[in-house]
Amino acid sequence: MTTPAAPIRATLALGAALFFTLAALPAHAADPALKLHQGDIFTDPVGSVMGVSITNGTNATIGSAVVTCAFTAKGKAAGSASTTIFNIVPGDKGQDQVHLMGASADAATCTITATTPAGN
Repeated sequence: MTTPAAPIRATLALGAALFFTLAALPAHAADPALKLHQGDIFTDPVGSVMGVSITNGTNATIGSAVVTCAFTAKGKAAGSASTTIFNIVPGDKGQDQVHLMGASADAATCTITATTPAGN
């Protein structure tokens, strides 16, 4: 007989195993040949949104690139949010949006915080 806590412990153990597996993937600092571009920021009923893109100036496909943005409102910190852009081929541009939930921001500073190489 299992206790009611047994499924919860199993779920937590599975979640921890997945986290440590993903954390073990190689992450690299951004290559200077990767150019980050920030779009306009706007608010919607859910929060603030900023379009971001990365131009790949390297000779290799980028498997993934994490873009993290620090949002501000009237010069004060409003929060931070990230997105991951996948499979950016050489000479091309990958794009996405960064969504800050629950806050209205009027500016953001974004950086490429991690990259991974493309899988074989």
